[in-house]
Amino acid sequence: MKRITIGFIPLTDAAPLIAAHERGFAAEEGLSFDLVREVSWANIRDKLSIGLFDAAHMLTPLALASALGIGHVKVPMIAPVTLALNGNAITLSAAFVRELGDLPEDPVAALPLIAAAIKRRESAGLSPPVFASTFPFSTHNYILRAYLAAGGIDPDRDVQLVVIPPPLMAGSLEKGLIDGFCVGSPWNSVAVDRGAGHILTPSSALFSRIPEKTLVIGDTLAAGDGETLRAIIAATARGAAWCADPGNALELAAMLSAPHYLSVAAPLVLRTIEGRLIFTPGGPSRSVPDFIRYDVPGAARPDAGRYAWLYAQMVRWGQTRFDPAAAARIAALIRTDLFDAAVGAEGATGDDDPIGSILEPAFDPGDLAGYLARFDVRGLPKARG
Repeated sequence: MKRITIGFIPLTDAAPLIAAHERGFAAEEGLSFDLVREVSWANIRDKLSIGLFDAAHMLTPLALASALGIGHVKVPMIAPVTLALNGNAITLSAAFVRELGDLPEDPVAALPLIAAAIKRRESAGLSPPVFASTFPFSTHNYILRAYLAAGGIDPDRDVQLVVIPPPLMAGSLEKGLIDGFCVGSPWNSVAVDRGAGHILTPSSALFSRIPEKTLVIGDTLAAGDGETLRAIIAATARGAAWCADPGNALELAAMLSAPHYLSVAAPLVLRTIEGRLIFTPGGPSRSVPDFIRYDVPGAARPDAGRYAWLYAQMVRWGQTRFDPAAAARIAALIRTDLFDAAVGAEGATGDDDPIGSILEPAFDPGDLAGYLARFDVRGLPKARG
């Protein structure tokens, strides 16, 4: 059996890789997945770049930025499998919720309350609210920024944005170090169960098809044995399909809860898998359709339009300048041809808006310039005239 070393962060969307290992899909493909738990995305990226990892569970925007050489040295890789769509939420501290007053169910209706709290702090000479995401090149950063910007809040001036690794988010909220965060499951639910946080909104209520994490494969392995590459893709896709079956939810939750994976109670993990979120401490659970998606090929097949939206966020928020050749470079990264050959899928998703914009107008990946023209130099929506 060929051993493949794969780095991962303890998050629910690492499930396809964990299932591929635990359920024997990797072994059936002639592989042994050696899953190595890491604490930070920088560790994941850097260990992949120097060859300590053959492959990794990675933030999709980080994979794109690394492959394009944005914000760091260029790291050759391919990203032929999306591990999950969605799965994030914005959570506020109990103390900040008290500042806002009653928290409405509609997250857009909460934006004027957040803006008013910012102004009150400014008038009192107090520091602005502090919100955390997991990495500058992350869906969490872009979702949080887009949400605040929709309310006229400048995320680079009106609040302080910081980076905290996912497993440390709930503790940081509990200690009063931050006022809120955007992170993947199960860490939002952990904060609620500790009484430290209130979920403001799941990311799927803002954008319904965000490509959250991807399986990235380092250049050495990607350029090597084609059969091994096919086997890694096939085993991961089989893991994703198994995770997508509701009948496997109980077993999956027990699997992920293990100390060497998420080390979080299985009933809490089960809620996130099934999309039954408790928004407030001691409150009832609410159904969140498509909170996290593993389905094959709909979620697992990498989609160039979804990557184009992520690239547009990098441009919108000043992380890079617009490059008309970006589309070709995205195609070279995601390698849908390898996914289709290994899994037997083919063709585009057929979605008019690949990321399911709810917070913003529909996204057209064929008109990045038009999309970017909607925003001013701060990334805020321009007033319609």
